[in-house]
Amino acid sequence: MLNLGLKSRDRLRESVRTRPGGVFMSPMHRIATILLFGTLIASNPAIAAAPIGTTVSASMTVSAGGRVLQKSSPLFFNDVVRTNATGLGQFEFDDGTKLAVGPSASVTIDKFIYKGQRTVGQTSIQASKGAFRYISGAFAGHKVATPYGTIGIRGTAFDFTIRNGKVYILLFRGNVSFCGGGSCKTLKRGCDFLVGGRGGVSNPQPLSSGIDSGLNIGQVFPLLANQQRFTSQFRQGSCLSRIARRTLDIISPTVQAAAPPEPPGPPPSGPPAPAGHSNSGFGNGEEGNGTPEANNPGKGSGGPHSP
Repeated sequence: MLNLGLKSRDRLRESVRTRPGGVFMSPMHRIATILLFGTLIASNPAIAAAPIGTTVSASMTVSAGGRVLQKSSPLFFNDVVRTNATGLGQFEFDDGTKLAVGPSASVTIDKFIYKGQRTVGQTSIQASKGAFRYISGAFAGHKVATPYGTIGIRGTAFDFTIRNGKVYILLFRGNVSFCGGGSCKTLKRGCDFLVGGRGGVSNPQPLSSGIDSGLNIGQVFPLLANQQRFTSQFRQGSCLSRIARRTLDIISPTVQAAAPPEPPGPPPSGPPAPAGHSNSGFGNGEEGNGTPEANNPGKGSGGPHSP
């Protein structure tokens, strides 16, 4: 309740003049009223606008507009969302768009336009630093502004990171384009990435090629390398697992069917006969070399064998 002094009340009475059919406020009184309500609105985001999104999850320190966010905390137009070095915020907007804000990041929700009946016509955010995951909703007209160019989004899911004067974008599905430094390139194939900056935009290439060239995944795509922190609705099929499977296929020898076994060979021969004298007769063993006996014709040298 406002407590006005006597002089103030007199001035207020003078500033309000009755006209047929209503009350007329003088210009000075009208300005004072506008300023009063403007101050009330600026001090209360809930009056300034209805929530345009909600917090799905907030771990460590995540803030917006000076408020520390927790699960189910609302988001408002023009909120600046910030995270500390270990923070991770996951948000869902009214049109179904999902935004994850990684550690040491900052992003402003600067455009959220309704076409009527709460149907979202256009969404835009300004990301200044850090790592993000963006999963667009059912409506077109999504844009992400960065210090080095603009990301255009069409029914897609992707990660992007702003660091060291560059923007790194990794596509999961859909289409995403980046325009900066006087050129534009579009990602159309899952697990392809590009790098943009003031010097232009690289050609899309598979993430596996980037890794082969020394790309540090933990630095340029930290959310991809640490997906276990996400709730299920924010997780995406990991490009790293695809690369791991491809690598195993390359380095593992091809497994061939076993050849049929060889047929069994002849049985092994017995032990050799013991060495001895040659047998030039017809007796058995050494008898053929023995002294002839009258009652044993096989003993002794004997004669030649008849056929």
